[in-house]
Parts: sequence; structure tokens; C-alpha cells
Amino acid sequence: MEVFLYLLNALLICGLISLLYRNPGLQSIKKHLLPALVLKLLAGILLGLLYHHYYHEGDTLTFKNASLILSEYALQNPAGYVKLILFNEFESEAFRATVPFSRLPDFSNSFFFTKLLSLLNLLTNSQYYLNSLYFSLFSFWGTAALVATLVKHFPKYKSAAMLAFLYFPSVVFWSSGVLKDAILFGSMCWVFAVAVELSEGKRLRILNWLLLPFILYLFIRIKFFLALILLPLLVLFLLIRFIAKRSGSLKQIKSQIAVLLIGFSALALVGLYLAVNINDAFFLRNLVYTYEGILELSQERPHISFSSLEPTVGSILVNAPKAFLSAVFRPFIWEAVNVLYLLMSLENLLILALAILATFSLFKNGLKQITLLQVCFVLMIICFGVIIGLTTPNFGTLSRYRIVLLPFLVYLLLQNQYIHKLLAKLRL
Repeated sequence: MEVFLYLLNALLICGLISLLYRNPGLQSIKKHLLPALVLKLLAGILLGLLYHHYYHEGDTLTFKNASLILSEYALQNPAGYVKLILFNEFESEAFRATVPFSRLPDFSNSFFFTKLLSLLNLLTNSQYYLNSLYFSLFSFWGTAALVATLVKHFPKYKSAAMLAFLYFPSVVFWSSGVLKDAILFGSMCWVFAVAVELSEGKRLRILNWLLLPFILYLFIRIKFFLALILLPLLVLFLLIRFIAKRSGSLKQIKSQIAVLLIGFSALALVGLYLAVNINDAFFLRNLVYTYEGILELSQERPHISFSSLEPTVGSILVNAPKAFLSAVFRPFIWEAVNVLYLLMSLENLLILALAILATFSLFKNGLKQITLLQVCFVLMIICFGVIIGLTTPNFGTLSRYRIVLLPFLVYLLLQNQYIHKLLAKLRL
């Protein structure tokens, strides 16, 4: 039976890879599909080995153990399992107490991910590394869709897109394996790819329209607060592009950018007002609570600390610059306390060097061309950087959480004239 399951999964995975490789929408990056996919799959395996044999604890192991409880329950009580999966109904409070993340099942993204993993267990016989291959493949699928879309519409920066999304070390590593981040990153990239296609006036295939609600649901359920920022921004972006194609009033890119900045600022003000007034500033209090909870566990290692972080708009705005810069550039090289921190700091040193080059290029050469999509990326990077920096003082966790902004940042930084010319000479 076990041999049959392995054979079945091998055939399924090979079939999915074949479909991916023959996907007409990915042909512009076809020669990079297999090497980048192998890298992604290996990263997922390496992540599992790291947590199993080095850390001996962590989210991926907690998810694995929690999903085993649900999968065993599925075999014992199929009807009860279906109710649990669809409606979050537990047969008893005693059973609920045995399941991690189940205190608020309707709101917990960790419990939602555990349910997804338990469903996959039924196919893979709860084999962790088979599950890792499926999650890594899903993440890669969404990433490849975005890269191919960017290459198709912005071919000048083909190398930048591939390096930033398919090969940048921490992005590849932390968006792989049995973690929520693999689902988050794959769904987020896929949503972005759809938005870019629509903004360029392209028709989506019927399959994409059918998949869109499911992918959106995954994105929203895994990271609601990120979706709350990104989806309104994308809707505004698409609306502006739609009007620009049909009205002379927004033909100029400067006008489009001005409307985007004004519209997003208005949305941000509404968001801040709601954050302060809904349920006694629940969002702001939860933000500070999350920061303090992680900070308490991070005292023995270098971490982000704020002199005073309060659940008020003023405090959030005062600490926002430090939060953003820390999310992007820390840990610094002198903050490396072990090999993993050293690798993180070396990557951050590269990002800092790219940022300095991009700044120098900007002052010397100016902005010769700018697109509305680039401005969207900048707004998203700033918002995500501030929120992640404020809520994640632990550098290990920060390196994982910031993958939602890092490849977009690297993609923009690689577009400076010096790096662009270098990549052209190297034919990358």
C-alpha cells in the first residue's frame, strides 16, 4: 500500500511539473523553469531537514503534528472530519483541546493551514517530504506566473524579475516547504500576475477565471491583514489603468501616479480611522501585543526594539521608519550570532549595496521611465515593511515574513542603470 501511494504521488507530481513546463503562459521563461523548480523543491526539503534535525521545533513541525491529529480523526470519523473541514465544527470540547490553533478556528490562519495539510495527508499518507513537494510546487507555480507576466510586459527587466523571484536565496528558501508562507507567496504572486495581465488589457483564460476565487480565498485566509492592504491597492491600480485606456484625462503617467497616490492615501486614512475606532483600536492593540509577545522570546539574541510602542497612530507613525529600515536591512553583519544570522546579514549587505547603487543612479540619471506598476510595488513594499517591522522583532522570523516584500524590492533595485548594464553584459 505504501509503495502504491509513493508511486501515485510520484506520477501526480511529475504530471503537474509536465503541465507547468508546457503551460503556454510560461514559455517566455521556459529555460529557467526546471532549474528554478528543482531549486525550490530542494529548498523545501532542506527546510524540513533544518527543523527536524537542527531546531527540533518550530512552526513546520507544529503544523505537521497538528495535521496528524486531524488526519487520524478523518479515518476514525469521516463525517465529523467533513464537518470540521467545512464548518469548523468539533464533536466535543475535549477533542478541540487536543488540536493546536483551534481556540478561534474561524479566524486562525494557522488552523486553516492545518486543515489544508490534513487534507493533503490523506493523499500522501502523511509523509512530510511529499507534502513539502506539493507546497513548494504550488508556491513555484504562482511565482513563475508572475515572473512570466512581468517578462512579457516588461522584457527590459527580464533578468531582474528572474533573479529577484526565482533565485534570491531567502525568497526561495522561505517560500518553500510545509509552511503557511508557501501558500501565501504562491497565491499572492498569482493574484499580482492576474492584475498585471488585466491592466495590460489581456484576456484571462477560462481556467484562470475559475481559479481566481479559490486563489483569492487562500491569500485572504492565510494573511488577512496583507490582503487588506494589497487588494484595494490592486483594485485602484486596475481602475486607473482602465480609465487611462478610455479617457484622455489620465493618458499621462504623471496623472495616473498622482491619482494612485491620492487614492491610496485616502484609503490609508480611512484604514487608520477604522483601526482607531473599531472595537477600541483592536488592530493597533493586536499589533503591539504581537510585537511584545515575540520580543519576550527574543531577548537573548539581537532583535528590533522600540523605545516606546503604543497602540496609537502617533506611536505607530513615529516608529514606522525604524520598523521599515529594520525589516529591509537587519540583521547587520555585526549582529550575526550564528551561521544562519551570518547568512541573513550577508544577504542584507547585498540589498544595502543594491539600494546605494540605485540611489546613486537615481540622483545621477533621474527617473527616465516609471510605470504605475512600479509605484504600486513601492507603496506595497513600504506598507508591508512597516507592519512586518513593527510586529516581528525576531530576526529569524523577520527573514521569513519579509518574503512578501523582498523580491519586489530586489526587482526594483536591480532596475538601476548600473546593474541593468551589468546584467546585460553577463547575458543574465
